[in-house]
Amino acid sequence: MSFSADKAYELIAQAREQKRLAHAYLITGPIGAGKLALAERIIRLTNGLPDAVEGIESLRSGHIKIVRPESKSRRISIDAIRDAEHTLQMSVERGTTKFAVIVDCDRMGKEAENAFLKTLEEPPRASMLLMVTSQPEMLLDTILSRCIKVDLMAPPGGIPLSEPARDLLDALTAHFEGGVTGISGALGLMAVFSSVLKDEKAAIQKRNDEALKAESAHYKRTTEGDWLKRREDYYKGVTESEYLQLRGQLIEYLVAWFGDALRQQAGGGNLDLPDYANVTAAVARKFKGPVLDRKIEMVENLRSHFATNVQETLAMEVAFIRAFA
Repeated sequence: MSFSADKAYELIAQAREQKRLAHAYLITGPIGAGKLALAERIIRLTNGLPDAVEGIESLRSGHIKIVRPESKSRRISIDAIRDAEHTLQMSVERGTTKFAVIVDCDRMGKEAENAFLKTLEEPPRASMLLMVTSQPEMLLDTILSRCIKVDLMAPPGGIPLSEPARDLLDALTAHFEGGVTGISGALGLMAVFSSVLKDEKAAIQKRNDEALKAESAHYKRTTEGDWLKRREDYYKGVTESEYLQLRGQLIEYLVAWFGDALRQQAGGGNLDLPDYANVTAAVARKFKGPVLDRKIEMVENLRSHFATNVQETLAMEVAFIRAFA
């Protein structure tokens, strides 16, 4: 069952009053659902801080560790998990709870997941784990079984739509309203997906190139000789990381699209993409539930394949043919 972020916070506050807080929460939900804001409010509630939302990074301290994907691979390394474990093992004054917040926890590699599983199984005293993700299906079942899942619904008005997302969803609308079928139609959609990614990667590259150029002009005469090379490597990693994040978000919109069709079949409200309600309703009438489930599975398989060393274009081709042909 999904809750609004405010309702989820209210339920967790009640659990605290009853001294029934869990040691680990998995906070899930679509883009814009307020996952990080809820994590911040839980930390503030537990440690008696003012109930405000200033950004999760504002809470970093010696007893609150925020772990995020790093480097161009957007992976959470085993070293980052061990660093968080070290924070949780430290002593704190009475009445203070130590926290490890794992942002985009689906980006943990196998080694990091296994290391984190040990912490879940034997949490240190006065500690709490908050895991945040839009893709809980990417996590090990053994991790999922050891957390209390807090599933947030889309915000009022649906998931915020970026320009790349609208380009993709508009193409999906044209695909279904035009009655396009077969492999050629599926590959046409894949071409739109690829084009959006290409354009956005170019924009990301340009933005980071300009940032590097500005830094070089300002600091090149006051830093050591290898500084420019290190900054070039840094921005190269940032560009790749931002690209992978965008690619993952576009896949989330595809899942939301078919998810809305399933919701409408079941007579549910609170659509993730209300601007596209008419066409997802048509999709709901055209395909039976099991077919929509398989389409979602194909899109999610694409996300799983992207987490490996698979060739990107080949993975997209297979997924789009299976999901849309």
